[in-house]
Amino acid sequence: MAKKRILIIDDSEIDRAILENILFLDFNIETVENGYKGVERILKGAPRIDGILLDLHMPIMDGFGVLELLKENDITDIPIVIITAESTESNLIKAYPYNIADFICKPYDPDSLLPRLTAAFDK
Repeated sequence: MAKKRILIIDDSEIDRAILENILFLDFNIETVENGYKGVERILKGAPRIDGILLDLHMPIMDGFGVLELLKENDITDIPIVIITAESTESNLIKAYPYNIADFICKPYDPDSLLPRLTAAFDK
């Protein structure tokens, strides 16, 4: 079975590198540094993105802007996992209507990250 292609949308170069280092054996990884580039990549369509790791707080376009644009473009078949340091209940409630596959708080446990993402992206 081919590896799923995951898009990491996070403005932190360090966080993108850490996630890529943890996940590269199990997933094909692409990274972008802001929401605008993330939406642009998803709308491009090829190769297909099978899952998204999305930070909420980013310059240019934040995670909620990404969620809204995906909804407006009727892109609802790609599982999205929020991975953020802004783990407030209000953000969780705000993300709920977008049918998020998981909501992971930074700092996360690297040992539990892979099983959670595998479960989220296999839906």
